[in-house]
Amino acid sequence: MNTTKWPGRMLNPMNLWVDRFFSEEDPFFKEIQTNWAKQPAVNVKETDKAYLIEVAAPGLQKEDFQISCENRTLMIRAEHQMENEKKEDDYMRREFNYTRFERHFQLPEDVQSESVKAHYDNGILQINMPRKTMKINKETRMIEVG
Repeated sequence: MNTTKWPGRMLNPMNLWVDRFFSEEDPFFKEIQTNWAKQPAVNVKETDKAYLIEVAAPGLQKEDFQISCENRTLMIRAEHQMENEKKEDDYMRREFNYTRFERHFQLPEDVQSESVKAHYDNGILQINMPRKTMKINKETRMIEVG
């Protein structure tokens, strides 16, 4: 009788399944990793009159956000829980979805923190932070050298 030896990992189907499950090539693992490890994409724009922060946060509601400004630090926090339940004749399926993130931004000194406004529409959170108008002294003053 001729027997062929195979590596131990190939003989055990459980090892193959575990290897596939924890492989970064597996799309299921990538989805889990993406949901847990990634923060939402953020754009920061600066104009003469304001700073604008745009946060890509699809699937949330405006009630899911908490935004605060303290000591020149802007904090954006969102938390959303969703549960889908489907009942058929002899089975029930429940799916849970949980999203949470928190971002902090150090604000420039010229931000009017009392006038910051936020708006959420079509999956984009927009935070508008007006700038203080700086008085520019255009008067020329001669300085005597001593």
